[in-house]
Amino acid sequence: MQTIKEISQRAGVSPTTVSNVIHGRTGKVSPEVRAKVERILEEVNYAPNMAATILAHENSRIVGVIFFSETRRDETQLEDPFSFTILGNIEWELRKLGYYMMVHTTSDQNEVLRFVQSWKLAGVIILWVPQSIIPHINEHVSCPVVHIDSYHIEGDMKHYRVGIEDRLGGYQLSKYLLSMGHREMVFLSNGPNRTVSDRMRFYGLSDGFREYGMTLEEQNFIPLPQSKEERYKIYSELSSFENASTVIVFSADYYASEAIAFFHKIGIDVPDDISVTGFDDNIFSRITSPTITTIHQDTAERGRLAVDMLIKLIEGEVVEPHQVSLPVYLQVRESVKRI
Repeated sequence: MQTIKEISQRAGVSPTTVSNVIHGRTGKVSPEVRAKVERILEEVNYAPNMAATILAHENSRIVGVIFFSETRRDETQLEDPFSFTILGNIEWELRKLGYYMMVHTTSDQNEVLRFVQSWKLAGVIILWVPQSIIPHINEHVSCPVVHIDSYHIEGDMKHYRVGIEDRLGGYQLSKYLLSMGHREMVFLSNGPNRTVSDRMRFYGLSDGFREYGMTLEEQNFIPLPQSKEERYKIYSELSSFENASTVIVFSADYYASEAIAFFHKIGIDVPDDISVTGFDDNIFSRITSPTITTIHQDTAERGRLAVDMLIKLIEGEVVEPHQVSLPVYLQVRESVKRI
């Protein structure tokens, strides 16, 4: 690759002029000279030094994407189709706007701060931050931040969020399952922590029960452990003849498909022996046998809106509203039996 000095000699200008064109400092460069330098840069396929570009600009054009979650012991976070899909859409939107993406996973709020402070980031998109530590992150991160899924703190005007109608999704599932004759069900959360998103989905299930004059007890909310073997024990217990539950409501298609595969291995039929539902409508719900009844959400649109919101904040534009909740709908497939 040719150097700036070689390009300047070819263009008949100083190396400083070439550097100014590369870094967008063209206020004192004539349109003719700028066009000539840009044409040569394109001809030689010049790739700028990113470190130098970051130092030369107030806006590094690098966006950090942080997955704030406990790592599963058996898989990485990005093996989950939901994570990969939303990440792919964020990267696509950023690339179209001339930004770059840097990905990080952690469940430590201090590591979030170290990551942001160690890099000259233009902005940050954070997924699944617990509600309790949002104020701490918003207070100590100087660049713009947009959250995905993390519910806001009342009165916190700095909180920008893109989410979905979690409670409505749970309600839609509840109404459908009750209409199919199910009265005994358990809700398995998306991991070991009772996140607000999981809680809202459980509340939605409870809303449907109340309309039927019944109560869904708190003991029916079961957090899933990180270990696959420990999850298998829970699936086995819930599918045993001693257990009264007729349907397992999962807060993620990932775990619903995992459970169906496990049931197949031990001779439990879905849905004849026990029914299963998911949440997300990702690829697992469509290729698992039986296919999974679930709640559909537009993952691509969530990524697009989060990027749109963040770039507006980076560029000093007004963002209204601060928080967006996208609609969801019930997707009926094969994993629920009518009783």
